[in-house]
Amino acid sequence: VEVGTFGEEEAVSWVVSRIKGWRGHDTGVLELVRRLECYPLALRQAVDYSVSMRLERPQDYLTEMDGSRERKWLEKQRQKNSGSGYPFSIVEVVHLSVGKIIDASQEDSVEAVELLRFLSLLHHSEIPVDVVPAKWRPHIDLLQTQCLVMDLGESRRAIKMHSITQEIVQRHLMGRSRASVISTAVDELWKWVKRIDITKKATFFIGWTYQSHVRRLVENVGTAVPGACQEMLWKLADETACFMSNIACQYEGALSLHQNNIETLFGTNNPQVAGTYNNMGN
Repeated sequence: VEVGTFGEEEAVSWVVSRIKGWRGHDTGVLELVRRLECYPLALRQAVDYSVSMRLERPQDYLTEMDGSRERKWLEKQRQKNSGSGYPFSIVEVVHLSVGKIIDASQEDSVEAVELLRFLSLLHHSEIPVDVVPAKWRPHIDLLQTQCLVMDLGESRRAIKMHSITQEIVQRHLMGRSRASVISTAVDELWKWVKRIDITKKATFFIGWTYQSHVRRLVENVGTAVPGACQEMLWKLADETACFMSNIACQYEGALSLHQNNIETLFGTNNPQVAGTYNNMGN
């Protein structure tokens, strides 16, 4: 993932323009932007977090980062993260936001983090609220307060999550929940995709809405597919590819989805994979 940067002066100006109370704290703001390596996403989340938590000075944000109980863990992750394609400063600000949710004495903090993991498996733009399990929907606002997801409009029918934030959650914050979150994502997407009927135009909107999320899910799960949902994942991808090929005329995309799905379930060296590729070629 290629990530651009601000210049230092540009970054300082941008931060101060969004937190008026930090005017006059130029030294602290400069320290903050240097710490976050002038990366726009890191700065955006740091600013939004500081506003939501009503931090009076940039030093207060840095103190929270340095006072994190997981500093040793973060330092280990920093060493592992070299060459990953995105700056570690973004890992730090995302982790701080998630940590604030976990540390809060709120009963819904655990489910809010599960929701974050769930969303990280889907396509980052225009995630329909309808695909989110009903028990997790009330926690969307909590993720928004920590700037981990964004609302796409007044209708509140879709949200988005930055692709780099998704990657960080997948790499660093999935933990032992990965299998259950994958199963949930497969189940929730299947509830919609199974309604597609190529003889009924009224159902085509489902394919247009969910195809990108199915494709991203198949890409994200890799070979770590829980055994209990392998058959359902196959059906989900197959139905989506059928829509893409027969209705959307996205032949290359449908073929790519089939290939990814086959390799996800069987691995690249399985004889079934080679046989299926031959059938595709025919």
